[in-house]
Amino acid sequence: MDERIKMMLLLNCINAGSSSLAKYLTSGASPSDLWAPGKADFAQSIFGEKRILALRKANAEAWAEREYERAYKLGVTILSIEDEAYPAVLTELKDAPLILYVRGSAEILHKKQRTGVVGTRRMSRYGKGTARSIGEICAKYMMPLISGGAWGVDSEAQRACCENGGDTAAVLGTGVDISYPPANAALFETITARGALISEFPLGSSGAPWHFPQRNRIIAALSEKLIVVEAPMKSGSMITARTALELGREIWAVPGQIDSPNSEGTNRLIYDGAFPYISDEVFLSSCGISVPQNASLQAAFPDGLSPEDRKILTVLSKNKDMTIDNLSISVKMGAADLLKNIALLSSKGLVFMSAPGRYSTKCKE
Repeated sequence: MDERIKMMLLLNCINAGSSSLAKYLTSGASPSDLWAPGKADFAQSIFGEKRILALRKANAEAWAEREYERAYKLGVTILSIEDEAYPAVLTELKDAPLILYVRGSAEILHKKQRTGVVGTRRMSRYGKGTARSIGEICAKYMMPLISGGAWGVDSEAQRACCENGGDTAAVLGTGVDISYPPANAALFETITARGALISEFPLGSSGAPWHFPQRNRIIAALSEKLIVVEAPMKSGSMITARTALELGREIWAVPGQIDSPNSEGTNRLIYDGAFPYISDEVFLSSCGISVPQNASLQAAFPDGLSPEDRKILTVLSKNKDMTIDNLSISVKMGAADLLKNIALLSSKGLVFMSAPGRYSTKCKE
């Protein structure tokens, strides 16, 4: 086994990152110095005594060799930070992962217009509809969707993307051979066929609580644009957004009710300067994708609309596009209530912003 791959695997198994590796290698030390008896002092000063002891124990048990063999049998690709196929964007992280396990095709990690989608596990119906809508447009316009495969917003967006023929990658907080949550096992198989499951954690790793905040940095780095659908202030999604912001990524947030805990994080992001995700069309326009408006105004009003929603769509379909003030007068609704309905109709793909401050509909009565 190549000594440098072995070194990466062993360091990764003790959760050492690229910054520690760089410090070790610039000293002139060789990979074998990590596990060779009598060479402990310098390595311990960088990685710590407990970690070096754990690494040497793993080496004595031929862990790296067995891990490599397990990956081969499972069809899992192991990419080291020195591999040409390793995503260069991850090296922008302060402590990039030394190893990536990829179950599926690593090609998705290099495609353009990668769109990250994150949000709470305890999503509302509004959050679910918005997540699915985003997943659908990512599929339709061939934008690879990056998310975490978690219950809630992540899995709904990725499921919708897969159902519509899109490509998606799930960055896991477990080994790529573990289905967590178990209910997503079928989804993970579909993602493997249409994109990839990705993890920095060794095969067989369970979902330890600290794994998920750590993996969020990978989602942030892989995303060219990051959309936060619903997120409490203290949540993994907000950690992802902060990391993405530090990396210079474009942040989008879905507006929500001001009294909803799920919208505290997204509304705060907008207040702090994130782009408000008010319609699919506006987001697609930022990606350089033009959606023909005339072609989108052919669908009849769907069933199940409230009287207020039907009134809004009727007025918009007759007037082509309107400001909130004019629409408020026409439908006899207060601006605050009207905006709530507009946000919901936008999440369903029925209303979009046709120009700054002006709204139109995709439907006709």
